[in-house]
Amino acid sequence: MQFKIPVSAEHIRTIKDPNNQKIRIVHTFVNVNDLPHTIPIDPDPRAPKISGAVPQRILTSLLSNDGKFHLKNRGITISAKHFEFDNKQNILTLLIPEGEEQFGILDGAHTYECIKEGVRKERDRIPSNSDEEDQRVLPLQFVHLEILERIENDLADIAEARNFSVALKTWTLANYRDKFDWLLEALGRDFSQKTIRVSENDPEPVGILDVIQVICAINPCLFAEEKPAIDAYKNAGKMLQFFILEDDRYKFRKLAPVCRDIMRLYDHIRLNFKVQYNAPDESGKRGKFGRTKESQNAKDRRNSRSKATYYFLDPLSGPIKGDEPIDKGFSIPLISGFRVLLEEREKEFVWLTDPIQFFDKFGSKLVRGLMSASDANDGNPHNVGRDPQVYQQLTSEVRRWYLESQFKKQGSDLLF
Repeated sequence: MQFKIPVSAEHIRTIKDPNNQKIRIVHTFVNVNDLPHTIPIDPDPRAPKISGAVPQRILTSLLSNDGKFHLKNRGITISAKHFEFDNKQNILTLLIPEGEEQFGILDGAHTYECIKEGVRKERDRIPSNSDEEDQRVLPLQFVHLEILERIENDLADIAEARNFSVALKTWTLANYRDKFDWLLEALGRDFSQKTIRVSENDPEPVGILDVIQVICAINPCLFAEEKPAIDAYKNAGKMLQFFILEDDRYKFRKLAPVCRDIMRLYDHIRLNFKVQYNAPDESGKRGKFGRTKESQNAKDRRNSRSKATYYFLDPLSGPIKGDEPIDKGFSIPLISGFRVLLEEREKEFVWLTDPIQFFDKFGSKLVRGLMSASDANDGNPHNVGRDPQVYQQLTSEVRRWYLESQFKKQGSDLLF
């Protein structure tokens, strides 16, 4: 489908993504009367509605016709296959293929529905025989549009991030709080109260959803055998729904005795990722992580240093600062492989071997293998986090090296 939108040349700007020149982004202000009413809303993970306190505030702001709507509202974000601007006719054309869920509104669907409803109401108010019928019903109100071109590969991450503020409201509902209690107790109640954010406006640095993602990635009942734990990386909302199931069918609570170990392992992997990559291989050749594309890109990202602060390594002493932020696209696949080191007993899961020591011994091979997969994915950690072969490879390698170490240990025992 093509959507043609009147736009003043003074109100539109196009830029390229600083890290991916293939991605173009256009920012523009569009009069609400000119906004097409049939743009798909498939990419937006939230079902839009015009009832409730927030939509009503949006409608009230819109219908005031005060000329400030575009300042009060954050606008609408659209994923498009292609866009063009004709500066002679002042027309912005969007190409949004019909039936393809990765294209359309990915954030701002509530605003979109409220604008359609507000414009309809105002038009219905004008008598059918009035000369005002063809006039703009809300002439002063504009909405900010952000159109993203060629973001299909990163859609899941972008949609989740853009909608995260609303997702927070889901997991801070009072009836969800008791679902987190056992996990907060397992991690240490005093530590959790200072570190883990379980309400939308709390100051604690680590979100409960981030913790749940890690716990899900390593849960052998949720991702059994060689099943890639891709959803643990790309769909935090889905992981939350699994986590809070009343019947606990994926046996999360049996992980309680090892939850501290899991989060400590996660931080240990990220803190030592660079060290393991730079360690000499069998031939004595060392890696140079600082020169990799992934490292350079991470340094250019905003707030990247916050990703290099580790809270679970030594809860009593406080957070530990690292020098190299590691994306979830690397750390989630890597820790997911360690689920083969968990054994289910009658009442709990136990480690077959110390996971920290295991990573210290075999981490270089795991990290090097992961970075090779990153090279095959154009150095993009988001692509790595969604590559099923990466998960399968890491899981197989953890199992292989554990079994080999056990065979060697048994062999040495037989000598005596």
